[in-house]
Amino acid sequence: MGNSSSFADRYQSVLVPVIFEPWAREVIRRAAPRAGEHILDLGCGTGVVIRLVAELAPAPVGLTGADHSPEMLNVARSLAVRSGLEADWVEADAAVLPFENYRFDLAFCQQALQFFPDRPAALRELRRVLKPGGRLFFSVQRELDVNPMLKAQAAALNAHVGEEAAAAVRAICSLPDGVELRALFEDAGFEDVEVEAVTLTLHHPDARTFAAGAMGGMHTGDKLSGLAKDGVERAVEAFLEGLGDYFDGAGMHVPHAAHVISARC
Repeated sequence: MGNSSSFADRYQSVLVPVIFEPWAREVIRRAAPRAGEHILDLGCGTGVVIRLVAELAPAPVGLTGADHSPEMLNVARSLAVRSGLEADWVEADAAVLPFENYRFDLAFCQQALQFFPDRPAALRELRRVLKPGGRLFFSVQRELDVNPMLKAQAAALNAHVGEEAAAAVRAICSLPDGVELRALFEDAGFEDVEVEAVTLTLHHPDARTFAAGAMGGMHTGDKLSGLAKDGVERAVEAFLEGLGDYFDGAGMHVPHAAHVISARC
């Protein structure tokens, strides 16, 4: 349960359907991709944005997913091949993109900006590879206090695994300030920057199964593999208790709050 490739598979099977697919649909709806566009997903993970763009958008010319993780990209490639999707999957540092100037018309980035070591450099690079007039759409998690699922995860991990594990969840919410976000994009040279607080309601029919999978398959790695079975059970119970009324005894219906950033070159 601890190796990287199984982590990427688990990330895809547990987190993507519940969290990243609904958010991908939301940002794609807002972006309204046009026929003939070259589209980039930066920090693409296992490729959900690219797969949904291919499904929902009118005939893009080119689809590219870029990520620093070869394991995530391997899953993305495998799923694309399985569905007959043609896309480029590129291992890349967001701050040093291996693309020529002005290649893309539209760029997405879903819940990755907060993890980039050099955010200003990554945004300058993105501006370089976008065409004049090109658009971008990012989602970035808001603060822990308005994200009860992540708050419950952090508290459960803090109590049953340790502070380092809880800090890994808090890192997901490490860029919650809308003013700071706007400044990052404007300082990188983007125009018409809009930062909107958006909340989706996420669902899972079996919150207990989701809790075990989510705490063992986050962006930040497996936090439960070192626990004995009873320790995992205690952590899961703490997560469910932390959900409060968002857990109905079986499933969960929980608000998930992020900023959606749009801008153009």
